[in-house]
Amino acid sequence: MKKIVLFISTIFLFYSCSQKTEIKPLEEDVNIAYTDSINKLELQKQIIDIFPSGQEKALVFVLKNNPSKIVKEIHFYKNGKKQVEGTLKDKQRHGRWTFWYDNGEIWSEGVFKNGKSEGLFSIYNRDGSIKIKSNYQNGKKIKESYFENKKCIKTITL
Repeated sequence: MKKIVLFISTIFLFYSCSQKTEIKPLEEDVNIAYTDSINKLELQKQIIDIFPSGQEKALVFVLKNNPSKIVKEIHFYKNGKKQVEGTLKDKQRHGRWTFWYDNGEIWSEGVFKNGKSEGLFSIYNRDGSIKIKSNYQNGKKIKESYFENKKCIKTITL
């Protein structure tokens, strides 16, 4: 009986990880175009927070011709490495957002649309290897895959 359960579990695990997840690559997402367009505009940097040492802790970027419109923000660790960077639209996350570990490796990256998660989000281990890939639609997680040693070990459709 144990062998049958183990066999069925192995088949299920292999099948769930081998299923193609319909996830738009980040580069094809319309919200990436928003991030790219922001990076091409004339922006003005504003420091919004500093560490006691005087080092920049948080920055926002505003349109040069409209200083009240924040379109991008960046936060830093005390060691000077980036902690988070992303673009904003109407004061909400919109476009690509990237989060880093304090060692400089990417912790998580994904795309937001009007403040909600949209499309593929990836979470990485501190060594840079993939840990979790999640697919979002209108802010709701619809599928999640877990990885060990760069291999999918489990996929859940929600």
